[in-house]
Amino acid sequence: MQKHQATLSAFQFRRTTADLIQVFNEGSYLMAEYNERTGNVSWQRVLLATQRETIERWLRDHYPVKTPPPPVRKQVEARPRRTTARRPLAHRKAASR
Repeated sequence: MQKHQATLSAFQFRRTTADLIQVFNEGSYLMAEYNERTGNVSWQRVLLATQRETIERWLRDHYPVKTPPPPVRKQVEARPRRTTARRPLAHRKAASR
């Protein structure tokens, strides 16, 4: 567990935009970018595989992937029914003459 903490203490995590978190090392070099919307990590520099896995796990734990809320459907109101009975078609033709 101490190795895990030592690895993370060597890095800084900064949010640059609403969805983007950048990972910097001790020398302020950009190491990776994490997209919170997609969950993808794009690495800019080479790291040990164990360090990469630790950082990716930490990012996913602290910045989970944002899922958009389901779309809200508007309910269309039903048109009111006619209360009067319609005349048969033959009566309408006769009435229109």
